[in-house]
Amino acid sequence: MFRPRASTFAPDQEKESIMRNRLLGAFAGIVSAFAASVAAAAPIEIQFWHPTLGPIDDALKQQIDSFNNAQTAYKVVASGRGTYDETFNAAIAGFRANKSPHLLVVIGQGTQSMLLSGAVYPVQDLLAAEGHKIDWDNYIQPVLNYYRTKDMKLLSLPFSVSTPILWYNKDGFAKAGLTRPPATWDEMGEYLTKLRAAGFECGYTSGWQQWVHVDNYSTIHDLPIATLHNGLDGLNAVFTYNKTDVVKNIARLQSWVADGRYTYSGRQGSSATPAFASGRCAMMTHSSAVFSSLQASAKFAFEAAPLPYEAGTTPHNSLIGGGALWVLKGHKPEEYKGVAAFLAHLASPDQQAKWHKDTGYMPITKAAYEKVKAEGYYDKYPQQEVAITQVQRGTPTLNTMTVRLGNANQYVAALEEEMEAVWANKKTAQQAMDDAVRRGNEILRRFERQRGN
Repeated sequence: MFRPRASTFAPDQEKESIMRNRLLGAFAGIVSAFAASVAAAAPIEIQFWHPTLGPIDDALKQQIDSFNNAQTAYKVVASGRGTYDETFNAAIAGFRANKSPHLLVVIGQGTQSMLLSGAVYPVQDLLAAEGHKIDWDNYIQPVLNYYRTKDMKLLSLPFSVSTPILWYNKDGFAKAGLTRPPATWDEMGEYLTKLRAAGFECGYTSGWQQWVHVDNYSTIHDLPIATLHNGLDGLNAVFTYNKTDVVKNIARLQSWVADGRYTYSGRQGSSATPAFASGRCAMMTHSSAVFSSLQASAKFAFEAAPLPYEAGTTPHNSLIGGGALWVLKGHKPEEYKGVAAFLAHLASPDQQAKWHKDTGYMPITKAAYEKVKAEGYYDKYPQQEVAITQVQRGTPTLNTMTVRLGNANQYVAALEEEMEAVWANKKTAQQAMDDAVRRGNEILRRFERQRGN
């Protein structure tokens, strides 16, 4: 006869087992609920891609940490992606694969490519949509102008802002009997003769020669670089600098190369800075952002002054360079709230003042500039104020606002090659600028065709 199997647990043991299982289930529920609450409370991450900036990376980290530590809703996660070009290419590839960052640093020359990429959420639109009431009049206008559309909408937030200025060896000037920096290019030529006579092997060198001697020479003298307001009004612009005083400027430099007053130090700035900091060259035109590097490496007293201009002219503002912060499309509304909050934080007077002093880059707001000035910083470091006053010189015009042309790396490389032919005395200044314009216009037409026009 069948009999039910007896329980292997005594009654008390069965009760204990049931209670234990209930407790474990309850505990698991508590853990699950706690994990869910932690996940819900986790900050929203904002991905920020930037080129690897070397010593500047630490200053950037401090800016990001300041924002992350000031609130708990968002966390900015920075990622260095190599050079400017590598960073840009990675971001555009990411955008096409729906894996782009929220924020991207792009060099100024890439503005036209960014504008036409279809990937951009204009900064001015973002900040307005998220309720940030920005007093744009409190910003240094020529700095913003570089990244504005022709109807004055701001596309991106200027970030690592600099402009070329004149650096000079104050001790060397005293040795040559010079008491102030040269104001004009002709006066600079006279100074160089005296400095060479005083024992300088190299009177003058320059970093970023195209930026200094074509772009900024044109801007300071209110000369067009290209038609359609330097490309601001359309993709079918053509270069015109071969028909302006740029040719005279290049010819003058050619004569200085011939007699030893000017020494060519390469297309960018990596060789110019040590040539000046070592005491070999008495003067250098270079980015205002090399201040920290010169502080660390120069063994003599150095000063800064505005770029020279042509006698008989009234100088205008110089043109800025460096990188800007772009916001990319394709992200969630709650994430854009964090992006806007971070940008507003970066633009605050305290953060702008700190960034300026830590990096040598210019502040982008008048409030930050006035704060630093009131603290007496420029009394100690007058070199740091030169760029700020230079970019605000005169009244901006459509010639001095920006350069908005595509395939910038390619046309700049062509122009650099032609300038090198002048320094090697293989071409006249006029022939080289004519050839640079012809080659540059071919590059612009390729860009125009690529964009479907």
